[in-house]
Amino acid sequence: MKPSVIIIGTGHRLQAGHDRYTPSQLKAFADLIEATRKKYRIKLIAEEMSEDVLPDFGVTATIAKKLADRKKIAHRYVDLTASERGSLGIDRLSLHQAAQSAQLSAPQFAVLERTVEELRECLWLVRILTANMWPVLLICGANHGPRIQHLFNAIGKPAVLEVNDYEA
Repeated sequence: MKPSVIIIGTGHRLQAGHDRYTPSQLKAFADLIEATRKKYRIKLIAEEMSEDVLPDFGVTATIAKKLADRKKIAHRYVDLTASERGSLGIDRLSLHQAAQSAQLSAPQFAVLERTVEELRECLWLVRILTANMWPVLLICGANHGPRIQHLFNAIGKPAVLEVNDYEA
């Protein structure tokens, strides 16, 4: 069975194309994305990223967004924006305030943070399903790869973790 979702896990600085990496390291990551795109005939590139955090990495678009634009294929940033996180009360400040008022211990706060991560992963799944363009390449933080693969497989969209933790 052909996969519907192909996942590449990596670090967000590399994903964004941060100047911490050399041009050859950034090219190697771009080459991986392009090879994966060709191998699976990708119709959509989705990324755990939002436009409002790109300036934090010193960029206006990720490596994958630039590649998608050059190759004229669809691209979506699927993570929550800062505004969306704030309106849901799951931004860092709100989480810390909730933990303090509820007197959560450090281990309890860690569970809360993981639960918020799972909420975000479910949102990515829904946003990708809504786009309805298959197969899709999902680029996300390496810590999300196995779980998001499980989520897609569980709903009948076969997923493969092409690279769990790509490092330059």
